[in-house]
Order: sequence, then structure tokens, then C-alpha cells
Amino acid sequence: MEKKVLKFFTVDNMEKEAAYLNEMAQQGWFFKEYKRFRYHFEKGEPAKYNYAIDYKETTGDEEEYKTLFADAGWENVYKYPILQGNWMYFRKPVTPGETDEAIFTDKESLVHLFQKIRKRWSLFGGLISLFLLLFAVFLPYNSLQIFYAILIIILVVLYGKMFINLTRKINNLNSNT
Repeated sequence: MEKKVLKFFTVDNMEKEAAYLNEMAQQGWFFKEYKRFRYHFEKGEPAKYNYAIDYKETTGDEEEYKTLFADAGWENVYKYPILQGNWMYFRKPVTPGETDEAIFTDKESLVHLFQKIRKRWSLFGGLISLFLLLFAVFLPYNSLQIFYAILIIILVVLYGKMFINLTRKINNLNSNT
């Protein structure tokens, strides 16, 4: 049996997304893939899993990367290609008596990840907003201009929020030395 759930997480909320996937596994729904803002789950016996998400730039070393995680007991569940890279979804069963495990065990690698995500997604959001602004400016005045203006405002707020949240996370990690 398959279940599809419409849910949206922004890139600055990877931890919340992983927690959501953990919670679904405990209910017996195991993450399979993500398409069109929908999480696809397969039904199984409820189990405690530790899900983790990483953003891996396309550099040609994907097999080594996956092997490194597999050797540490992480199963690559799904990869979502976007912005010359992939969101990589991993999971690892949590055995009784074990604590939750993370793929980022040191703050430097987590800071690097947040910086990489902030840079890529801020650039992407800025370019999309600029593109829409040019459309809005050069179109004859009509309802499309209003639509584009609203869309630009939404994108600026959304990507601005992501930039601020990621910057806050980076600063918090750097100040906890």
C-alpha cells in the first residue's frame, strides 16, 4: 500500500523534514520518493528509523559518497536532483538502547553544508526574482503584472527567510566553539 502526503519544507528546515520522516516510519510509513510536493510512503511494520538529509553537489564522486554512507550503516533511500546537485535522503535503523545518530558529527561539516545551501538557493531565488521582475516591467500593464509582482514578493520573502534562518544556524554553530 502506498500513501502520498502533500507537504512542503523549505531548505532551511532539513531537520524538521527528517523528524517528519522519522515520525512517519514510527507509524509504519516508510519514505520512498518525493514528487510534485508530495512525499510517497510505503506501508510496513512500524519501526524506529533515523532519517538524514544532505545536499551533494554533482562532482562525479557520487558512488564513493554513497559507499561511505553505506559503510557507516546508512541506506540511501532517495535522491532528488536539483540545482546541479542532489538532495540525498538516508536512513538508518535505530536499535534499542541506541541514541539517534546524525550524518554530520562535527560542526564544521554542518556549517559548510548550510553555507553551500545558502549560497546556491539565495542565488537561485535572486535570479528567479530578477527574471520575474523583468517580465513584470516589460509587459504592458495588465493583470499579469500584478500576478508577477505578487509572485516576486512571495519569492523574496521565502528566499529571504531561508537566507536569514541559514545564516542564524551558521552563526549559532560558529558561536558554540
